[in-house]
Formats: sequence, structure tokens, C-alpha cells
Amino acid sequence: MELKKNPIAIACVIICIVIGTGIVITLLQSQDTAVVLQLPANQTVGIPVPPIASTPQTIPQPNIPLPKTITRDEATARVQEEYSMGYSIDHINFTDRYSGKTLYEFAMVPAESSLYEKNTTVFIDAETGDLYSPLQEKAGISIEQAKFHARQAFPAWTIDRVRIKYVDGTQYVRSWEFYLYRDDKELVHGSLDADTGELSNYAIGVTRMGRPENPSITAAAAQQVADREIEERNGVIPIVLGDSRLDPLGMPGEKIAGRYVFVYNRVIQNVPCDSDGFTIVVDSVAGKVIEYRKSWSLRENAVATSSKPAITKDAAIKTVEQEAATIYPASPASLEIVSAELRWKDFHNPDKVVPAPGSIPLAWKVQFDDESIRAQQWPNPATGWVDVQTGKLLEIYYRH
Repeated sequence: MELKKNPIAIACVIICIVIGTGIVITLLQSQDTAVVLQLPANQTVGIPVPPIASTPQTIPQPNIPLPKTITRDEATARVQEEYSMGYSIDHINFTDRYSGKTLYEFAMVPAESSLYEKNTTVFIDAETGDLYSPLQEKAGISIEQAKFHARQAFPAWTIDRVRIKYVDGTQYVRSWEFYLYRDDKELVHGSLDADTGELSNYAIGVTRMGRPENPSITAAAAQQVADREIEERNGVIPIVLGDSRLDPLGMPGEKIAGRYVFVYNRVIQNVPCDSDGFTIVVDSVAGKVIEYRKSWSLRENAVATSSKPAITKDAAIKTVEQEAATIYPASPASLEIVSAELRWKDFHNPDKVVPAPGSIPLAWKVQFDDESIRAQQWPNPATGWVDVQTGKLLEIYYRH
């Protein structure tokens, strides 16, 4: 039996097919769009920040390409690790204001009872999780090179993580400050030269609980450890041991073994510098170096041309005693000279001052105390400086 063709029915079928096809295309386009806008896990945009500040804000929708990033929670944890006290997070932005960098921007406000008075801004690199400072672009080495140097400074250690930040020199010198970790335990904290990556200092914590009352090694053995640390890191260089002592460890009255401290002065023209040199601290129980500090910035041509004094030691001492009597008139009767030695008076900020040739004076460094200073729990002698050529009092520090 032959079916009759109905034009109206055929038209209806065609319309249904067209409408159905349009619905399918629309759904596919919606799925494609969802894929394009999908963010990495945990990276939320345009929703409230968790309540980590009294008035949390929101992260605005970024109109920037999103490379592989750490999450906002990971960035927040990094900031809180660095600023565990003193500041609270007010709000967080996602920014590309610095060329080639995608950053989390944290607006920080002083916490209650904090010593800080001003707001500050902290940046976290969204790709690496490192703290970022725009001024680090002026350092002689990159942050990745600094991480490498920090690891290489302790080649025998197994290191899981390097935490590092740039110190811009606002307070003293520019540096890369680092912390090395294994199994989430801090192994060492130190700093590197901002331009060369050379190790400037480091410190290792000491556990006081269960520590014996008396040292396990002698001062002589500890000095050998200190000497070896300097030579292994720097080779043979002109230094002289200026001071050595056994310092207490822990709270006053805590009966535990202390630590040996050795201060080495750099030598130029057979005269020690007062600032340049090394301070090495050795654990009196473990016999290992637990602190290392190096200062070596003075150019040799910066010292005075003559290293021969025109003023005698006795004359320098008399000059200091006379000035001390004007500061505390009742103290001269108990005043005692601790030492009087020739020194290059070389203290300066190498990031801000380059001493001119011949500008660093040779001086008598006269140290003294009195009954008031000697009665202190940790007495530090007063110091006077006298120019060896003119006999002029350059400086005196004398406080009760």
C-alpha cells in the first residue's frame, strides 16, 4: 500500500531536526567554555577569603593568563609562616603588575598589640610559592641561583625544602636570607651575599633539654674546629684570634654547658681590623660549629697609608680616662683599663658606603670598666677610640 506524502508533516519533522541540532551545539559550546575557565584545584576566584582577618575582602576576577600556580591556601600558608606574629592579612589580590610575574598580593595590617605601626604588602610568586620583592631584580644572582648556593653551602646534608627571601638592605646590607628543612624540621638559618651568593652567616639551633652541665670538649679542641671551618670555607687568609670565651647557654641560672665563642680579626698591614673578620661559635658538648658570621668588605687601599702610631698607648689611655671622668665624675676611682690595642676603625655599611683610599683611620681602641659595669650580670666594657696620628678622641661609648 503506498503512503501519501503529507507536506505539513514533512515540514514539522524538518523544524524539529533543526531545533534539536541547535540545542546540541549550544550544549557543546557551553562545555568548551567551562573547560577554558576551569582553574587549578583550590584556586577560587570571586568568592570570600577565609576569615583570616577581621574584615576579609575578596579576590577579584583576574584578567590575566593563569600559568601553573600554587593555590591561594598554599600562598596564605607561606605568608603566615613568614609573618607568624605582628601582622594580620586584610585582603588578597591576584596581580601581574610586575613584568613576567604572576603574584598573590597580600595586604597586611598590624595585629593587635603589635609593635608595627604601618601597613605592608607581601607578594608570593604564584608559580614557585616564594616570597617576591621587586627589588630582588637588582641582586647579582637570581632567587633560583640563591637556592642553589644555599644548598651547596651544606653539601653533606639531605635537604627537602629551601625557604628564601630577599632582604633589600633598608636596615643594613642586602642579602638572600634562607632556611633549610628536612622532614619539615628547620636545619639551619642563614644568609648569602646578594650579588655573589657567598655564605655570610648561618646559625643552627641547640636543644637545651637533657643537655649536660659541663662541656664535653676543651677550649683548645673547640678552637681547632673553628679554625677548620674558616679554612674549609675560605682557604688560608690573614686573620688573628682576637677573643675567645665560654658563653652561657639558656636562661640565667640554668646549669647547662655553654658554647665557645671565637672572634677572629682580619689583618691588613699587620694591624687587625675591628669589624672585618669572623665570629665562630662551637657547641661545647657536640663539638660542632653552630654559628658562623663573616664580614669581609673593606678594600685594602681604604686604610691609612701609615700604620706607625705617632701617639703612644699611655697617651691614648690618658685621653680616654679624662673624657670618662667628664661623663661619670664619681667613677674614676674605680675605673680600670681592660685593654688598649691598635685597630683599623673600619665599621661601615658596605651597601651604602665605599670608603675612599686612605680614609679608614688607625686608632688606639681602649676598653675599660668601673664598679658599676662590673656589677652587671653580663658586663660589657666601655670603649674609647683615639687617632694614632693626632691624638684626637674619635669616639667613646660609656654607659651605666
